[in-house]
This record gives sequence, C-alpha cells and structure tokens, in this order.
Amino acid sequence: MNERRNSLRRRVYYGGRLAFHGRTATCDCIVRNLSPQGAQIEFDNPAAVPDRVDLSIPRQGIAYFGRIVWRRENHAGLWLDPPRRQASDLPLDVALRIRAIERVNVQLRARLAQLQSEF
Repeated sequence: MNERRNSLRRRVYYGGRLAFHGRTATCDCIVRNLSPQGAQIEFDNPAAVPDRVDLSIPRQGIAYFGRIVWRRENHAGLWLDPPRRQASDLPLDVALRIRAIERVNVQLRARLAQLQSEF
C-alpha cells in the first residue's frame, strides 16, 4: 500500500466530538491517530455522518474543520484544515448549551403566554 501522507501521524487516544449540519447534530468519537493534516477516528455508524465535519478535541483545546476521505466499518479518515484554538472560536460545548437554553426559553415563553391568557 502506498503511503500518501505528507507527515507522520502520532498514535493518540483522545476523546473527540464531531459536529455537523450547522452544529445541530453531534457524535462522540475516539481519535486514534493525528497529524496536522489528518486523523483517524473511531465512532458508531460512520455512514450517518456527512463528509464535512467539525472535529473538536477538548483535552487539547483544539478544533478542526475536516472532510471524511474514507470510511471502513466504524473507522474513518479525515483530511483536516489547519487547527484553530477553541478559545478564539465558540466552543462546541458552549454552542450546545446555548442551543439548549434557547429551547428552554421558547418553552418558558409559551408557558408564560398561556398563563397570561388564562387571566
């Protein structure tokens, strides 16, 4: 098998999270190896994840935009754009908390409107 990578990948075992569909859907994953240009990840049902993803590795405080270039069983290979520090971007966990708070806010406003209409 021909090696097409420009740089060697380090073996790692990091917990990661994939986000896709405008960060409305997420999937936990394990990063098995990593280089500045790519990664191998392991996760459930790779067929359900689109080709363009946002990979965050909280332990390292780094996030990447990436493209899935191959899939096999529960593994996939990613081509990664240059990393970005999560401190300068909105971290995925913050984005998820904001989305959850917005849902609760909508529910509370609906309940308030219902209570006001009863009086």
